[in-house]
Amino acid sequence: MEKPRLGHINFINCLPLSYSLRFGGFAAGLEVCPGVPAMLNQKIVNGQLDVSPVSSIVYARHFEKCCIIPDVSISANGGLQSILLVSKKPIEQLRKAVIALTAKSETSHCLLKIILHDAYQADPDYFITEQSLDGGVLNQADAVLYIGDDALYNFHHRHSELFYYDLGEEWKKLTGLPMVYAVWIARHSFAFEHPDLLQHVYKQVTGGFAYGLQHMDQAVAAFVDEVPFTAQQVAYYLNLLNWSFSPAHEEALLTFYTRAYQLGLIAKVPDLEFAEVKR
Repeated sequence: MEKPRLGHINFINCLPLSYSLRFGGFAAGLEVCPGVPAMLNQKIVNGQLDVSPVSSIVYARHFEKCCIIPDVSISANGGLQSILLVSKKPIEQLRKAVIALTAKSETSHCLLKIILHDAYQADPDYFITEQSLDGGVLNQADAVLYIGDDALYNFHHRHSELFYYDLGEEWKKLTGLPMVYAVWIARHSFAFEHPDLLQHVYKQVTGGFAYGLQHMDQAVAAFVDEVPFTAQQVAYYLNLLNWSFSPAHEEALLTFYTRAYQLGLIAKVPDLEFAEVKR
């Protein structure tokens, strides 16, 4: 193997690493494969990537095949702006609603189902769609769930007749815990057969985030012309995020898995197996 294949989320929530990969030299020795979470989830499960960020629920569904890269996640302790439920009704009235789900992620689907069931005793019907508000998705549904840059856009371009709910804020109200939206995982076969390359990926990803955070102003300036947001909006959003993976994050992730298991969204609550790397 010449270069490990690294998935990379091409949303603003990974902007510090995006900056480091493009401008800081941290892509050296890597084959970087950008995409939305749903695509990266599928590629690493199918063996088309060696290491990748994935929607955190994916680890729980495929833990026999993979291990978690230490010290890195996509997390937030409260409202996030980029996991957003847009509704024609107040959330308390969605008990028998029809809800459209983004096709771009999986953790957000489970998170919404947990929040609506546990906090609001709701049991809606769900379907997955690529449609936007402008495309008429609310002609078919009572509410729609967006993630990433799509959610951020809707957060900043609200319709007065609609209701907006930040799922990070709702999760914090329900549990008192942060939410871990994504983790980086490595396939077991790659981790066992190529420990030196695994170590290189770990250093490039964790070092890349550290470098990007040290150069945040430059990172925002480098990418702001590529997104429909102001530099101030991007900077504020990034300040809501956390990219570490502490014991508090482990507790929060296991709480998420436990609630998902109780709703039948995963087959069991997995142990958190971490890749062996030098830190």
